[in-house]
Amino acid sequence: MSQEDPRAALRRHGLSPKAAFSQNFLVSSSAVRTIVAATAPSPGELVVELGAGLGTLTAALIEAGASVTAIERDPDMIHVLTQDLVPKGLVLQPGDAANVDYAALTRGVPTGKACVVGNLPYAITGAILRNLVDSRAHLSRAIVMVQREVRDRLVAVPGTAEYGALTVFTTAAFAVQTVLKLPPGAFHPPPKVHSAVVRLDVLERPRAQETPAFRTVVKAAFEQRRKTLRNALGAALGTARAEAALASAGIDPVRRGETLSVEEFAEVARCAE
Repeated sequence: MSQEDPRAALRRHGLSPKAAFSQNFLVSSSAVRTIVAATAPSPGELVVELGAGLGTLTAALIEAGASVTAIERDPDMIHVLTQDLVPKGLVLQPGDAANVDYAALTRGVPTGKACVVGNLPYAITGAILRNLVDSRAHLSRAIVMVQREVRDRLVAVPGTAEYGALTVFTTAAFAVQTVLKLPPGAFHPPPKVHSAVVRLDVLERPRAQETPAFRTVVKAAFEQRRKTLRNALGAALGTARAEAALASAGIDPVRRGETLSVEEFAEVARCAE
């Protein structure tokens, strides 16, 4: 597998990385190989790449046999992809990575599902993860690069400082595993943070159903995470309803939200409905 170095591609097209688009291009060829291996696309499988940029990973995925649809919003990158990879089979869709309509993209796909790959810009990481959770019925898995601190939150366990609403909502729908950790030097230009690649596999049986009550309970528990559940949930549900839900779920009302498992949150939410 031999892809063009992103720095050479930038020079060839007369371009520079844009801070406004959070562009830090992956220059580690070993990291590209590891991400493709973790993606493990089946021949012809639909892979949706978020923020394809110069197409370094895109080219590797196409070479691995994937049918790639790239979401990109930078006009300069769209021009590069159109010139370099559309002739090789890339389907290019200009748009915002945070608002991808996966139901529309998978319409007509035999499995009805897509694999998602991408380097997530920090500013919209939360929005992209939320869209993945909401669109899980149309996905098989997602292999995404995030800041190391986001990875730490995604794999956190109850009772730790990193465990929060992002952990609960994501791990209710996906099994999360770390694929790779990357230093700033793996990118051009080097970012000021360390990064990590995680793989999210859609669970056949979700650990919790994301109902309105579930969202309310989880958000309330972590918005005031230093408060007891009685007080934190009381502010959102009313004291009587919160106490009744906790009692029915068998949860001690003096516990804090950060100590509850996904399943315990699901039970409190069920009892609060």
